[in-house]
Amino acid sequence: MKVFHQISSVTISPTPCAPNFNTLHGAIRSVAPAMSFGHLVVKPASEAQVHEAQLRSGAYWGVRAGVSIDDFLKLHPVLQQGVFAKNGKLQYWVLVSKDDPESTGFYASCQVLARDILTLHPGQTSPSCGFGHAISFVIVPPEHRGKGYAQCFMSLLHSALAPHRYPNILQVPTTTSRSSSVSVLYSAVGDYYARCIPVAGESGWIQQKSWRTTWPLSSIRIPPKKAISLPVELLSESDVTKVLDSDDTLVPADLLELQKKNPKKTFFAFVPTSPLNTYFLTMSKLAMGGLSNNAWGAQIPGSKDFMTWVIFNQPTLKVVITRIRASPESFPVLLDAALRVAQDAKCEGIEIGNIPAHLKEIAKASGGVTTRWDDHLPAFKWYGEGSEAAGADAVWAMEERYSWC
Repeated sequence: MKVFHQISSVTISPTPCAPNFNTLHGAIRSVAPAMSFGHLVVKPASEAQVHEAQLRSGAYWGVRAGVSIDDFLKLHPVLQQGVFAKNGKLQYWVLVSKDDPESTGFYASCQVLARDILTLHPGQTSPSCGFGHAISFVIVPPEHRGKGYAQCFMSLLHSALAPHRYPNILQVPTTTSRSSSVSVLYSAVGDYYARCIPVAGESGWIQQKSWRTTWPLSSIRIPPKKAISLPVELLSESDVTKVLDSDDTLVPADLLELQKKNPKKTFFAFVPTSPLNTYFLTMSKLAMGGLSNNAWGAQIPGSKDFMTWVIFNQPTLKVVITRIRASPESFPVLLDAALRVAQDAKCEGIEIGNIPAHLKEIAKASGGVTTRWDDHLPAFKWYGEGSEAAGADAVWAMEERYSWC
């Protein structure tokens, strides 16, 4: 399901919305002649424009994932019914001519999820609440690629999400109803999105180092059962929601622990967890042909330790851990539960993003291999308190639960 979470490759060209950069992935690309984009606006997509954006995404991403356009189109109404989409939290945005704003011949589009966040600033003793946004499904149709539309679109999108920082009434007349403290995305085109800047002298989305730990099923080493004394319970979809809702109450304390280690940093985390986990779980079930009786996590009864997961095919079938809270003692037990589910689903491996530091040694001992994430890189743009320099001191905390956004 990587299809749903990567950003399409584009050629960089000069635009009035961003400075001139001529390289992408370290390779020199041809640059289109300078164009004027003053006649374009960014706006929320109409119903017809949403459908067109879905068609384009299906033709581009669906085909690459082996999913038909018809099957891809089934995704949107299902997602719109999810708890994560309620109250307009799931929106499409388009770049279109201001002379024909309802046209389905728009130049670029993306999907944006509004999310609640907790933010802990230096010196604070408890986090504050706010909103953040997650951007995905960015796509420019073939006939418009290489002309600067993607860069213009993403540069203007800052004004749509953070009008308090970057007002632009002429080209972004309609903005989100929830002004953003931060927006995040996962880039499949390196640091391209750092160049999509809101104003001169600032940066766009800056990458945050991210790591993946993988276990091929053939090489997982679980201690003998007689050496594991902890009980474990598998979790249904409804069980997962309850466990994650309970775990959310621990996030403020998690942020405070991070602050103790880096008191000059600002930490933010997305909450609640369960709606976005349901988003991934919904896509997982669709990708796997409607799995319904599968276990979607495991917990240690009588403790706060648990693990949740989804199943994706990217490029091989694997169990992807979406959230974990565990000790070195409980981790092998939870991993063994994930292993059994992976075996039943004929998966080839298990994967987790940004495994907590205290679990790295036991992960390695169990056969896990940790490497730098290199195919969809997490990045964020800080819109909250402080200047551009303050954003450089912000940290996306507990990012492992959003590694497929």
